[in-house]
Amino acid sequence: MLPSVRPHVEPLALPMPQRVGAVAFCDFDETYLAHAPTAAEVADRETLEDYLVEAAERQGLLFGWVTGSSLPSVMDKVRAHRLRRLPHFIACSLGTELLYLRDGVAHPDPSWQERLPEPGRLASLAEAVTGELADRGVPLVPQANRPPGSLVQSHYYYARTPENDERSLALVRSTAEKYSLGVGVSRCNPAAGDPEDCYDVDFLPEGCGKRAVVRHVRRTYGVPPSDTFAFGDSGNDLEMLREAGRGVLVANCTAEARGCHPDVSDLPYAAAVLAVLRDELRDRPREEEPRKESR
Repeated sequence: MLPSVRPHVEPLALPMPQRVGAVAFCDFDETYLAHAPTAAEVADRETLEDYLVEAAERQGLLFGWVTGSSLPSVMDKVRAHRLRRLPHFIACSLGTELLYLRDGVAHPDPSWQERLPEPGRLASLAEAVTGELADRGVPLVPQANRPPGSLVQSHYYYARTPENDERSLALVRSTAEKYSLGVGVSRCNPAAGDPEDCYDVDFLPEGCGKRAVVRHVRRTYGVPPSDTFAFGDSGNDLEMLREAGRGVLVANCTAEARGCHPDVSDLPYAAAVLAVLRDELRDRPREEEPRKESR
């Protein structure tokens, strides 16, 4: 007998809360979504999907993915893994894009769009930074995983010795600052498809990034820090976790992240997200009046 195969169904966005009372920001790759999940991890994710519908309706939870991946990459994984639900919002490409999902369509946040420069301007600044770094003995290797027009310029820095790496990465940060660029530096995660013994070095516009997304969405809906939650698995999630009222690493996090952040769940992937949100939101009643106009 052939094994049964679940038919593919286009995922639905979560229902918008009548009143946003709390916001959760969740990294996508290897946090919400396990790339090579066991049957139990798939079941955990589907239980989380069902819970998020309930929490949006009862506790006013607004839930979003905040990811380094581009929107096309995220949606390819959504289809490949047959996810049943999409979040309320997706902050993709390291928080340089912020989109709300309505009626199967991703709508850019107009106030977020206003802060973004032209892609060509960012590319020329990143080229100047990488050229100066190369002249000073810190070569960066471009990554080819960003779509045309992306506001993130991604590179690999190949690790050498701890002492050399510390000096080189400090120079990366100071040179980016000199050119008024934001920069994210984090140890690569091979579980998410990265090479071994490398760092991701991502140049992006100032005022963008995962931490900035938390601040922006929180202020948009008038939600206090104590009612914000964040989940991640790697070094590029740490600023987001620190910005939230409760920031939690999943149990399958990288060693780099675990050594830098104290709140680590005993559970991996979606099971950790579900456990924290259930515990934190359990006693919160549903609130009827909208705090801000829904998008």
